[in-house]
Amino acid sequence: MLFRPLPDGSALAISQPAHAWISGQLARAWGGAVAGVDRLPELFILAAEQHDIGWLKWEAVPTRDPTTGRPYDFVALPRDQHTALWSAGVETAAASYGPLVALLVSLHGLAIYALTPDETRTPEDLAAVRRFRAEQETMQGHLRPQTAASDAEIADQRAILLALDLMSLVICGAMGRSPRRTPPVPLAGEMARLALAFPGDDWDRLTVDPWPFREASVTVACLARHLPHGGFTDEATMRAALAAAPVMPITATLTPA
Repeated sequence: MLFRPLPDGSALAISQPAHAWISGQLARAWGGAVAGVDRLPELFILAAEQHDIGWLKWEAVPTRDPTTGRPYDFVALPRDQHTALWSAGVETAAASYGPLVALLVSLHGLAIYALTPDETRTPEDLAAVRRFRAEQETMQGHLRPQTAASDAEIADQRAILLALDLMSLVICGAMGRSPRRTPPVPLAGEMARLALAFPGDDWDRLTVDPWPFREASVTVACLARHLPHGGFTDEATMRAALAAAPVMPITATLTPA
């Protein structure tokens, strides 16, 4: 789960699958002269939309972070639990959508863990991440020969998925409001980072430079739950409050800088 803080101390709680849905919407809009492709393959769009499929069961019964009294933020969940969810997601994707989607989910999981230097991890977290890496490298060895995509195509799609994931996190408010740059993505003839910025005081418009989408603007949306200020003393109360929380739409329009 991820959270967009509000000025009164309350927050919008967004499930990982809902955030991934925004990634899928962005993937479907990707294309044009700057991107260097007319559109992305349908299986890639599916992978972008489902890259957090491993979180489905957890989101239905989230666990409480004793530090905040709220459901665990996606970056705060202990690594042994976090890696288990990713592993389950790869297995579910393989069974439900086939080898290419599962491979992209697996590669994305490794890319996420590579963003944090190993030397900063606790021994327990490092052990969990190393187990996950070994497991996923073995899984990828089984999945890759079953796909029709070339290594170059898979590398490009992995890079785009990582960028779309970051863009969605920014849109959802999980990265704050400071300008961001995505990891390098393949555009027409070059690798480039996309600069992301909120031009105003609201969350409803984000500029992107260079512009990798077909249309002059792209509007994306998902649903969130409005949690009150403060935390909860126990897990049952937290889950009941989350289930009863008002549902609110999150909408953002992306435009060129």
